[in-house]
Amino acid sequence: MLLMIFLAGCSSNKATVEKSWVDPSVHTKDLHGVLVVAIATTFEGRQAFEQEFTQALVKEGIHAIASYTLMGGTEITKEDAAAMATKAEVDTVLVSLFAGRDESAVLHPGRKYYRYAPVYGGGYYGRGRVYGVPYQVGQTSDFWAEHKSIHLTAQLYEIKTEKRLWQVNSGMEEQSDVASMRSAFIKSFMKDLSDQGFVD
Repeated sequence: MLLMIFLAGCSSNKATVEKSWVDPSVHTKDLHGVLVVAIATTFEGRQAFEQEFTQALVKEGIHAIASYTLMGGTEITKEDAAAMATKAEVDTVLVSLFAGRDESAVLHPGRKYYRYAPVYGGGYYGRGRVYGVPYQVGQTSDFWAEHKSIHLTAQLYEIKTEKRLWQVNSGMEEQSDVASMRSAFIKSFMKDLSDQGFVD
């Protein structure tokens, strides 16, 4: 039981920015709006990611359009993105896609668990004092655990020049809850957009 509690505490539902890059000239450009594109194996997955990312951008005052509202399917070419951006009257495209998966064995040291027993002792002037004496109630052994990490990247391009303006790579421990992972990645992307001065 103690081992299961410890394992539950090891997982994290937070995505961490691993690498970020921005074109120094990006803030001198007069850009108007962004087309949000997610590359996914299913249309449902693409729609869910684009919808949540678009909502996060709009909340920060950015004019953002989810590409699934203009084109269905999962196969999106550079020409498709350019055509959709023109139709939506935006001049940048923000593409999110799978960047890799890692597996590693990690050694987790065992833990000892204690409780404290009250012990009463005499003090000056006959006043009693209470001491807490620790005693061990449980222990877990060292163990190896397989950790699987997943990585996504988001890239911002200017449609007119096809020039990359920003890129961020994020990673997190893989989980069964896809919606939770999606939100975690989008939060990490939004944080880096803020750090790079794209949003307040």
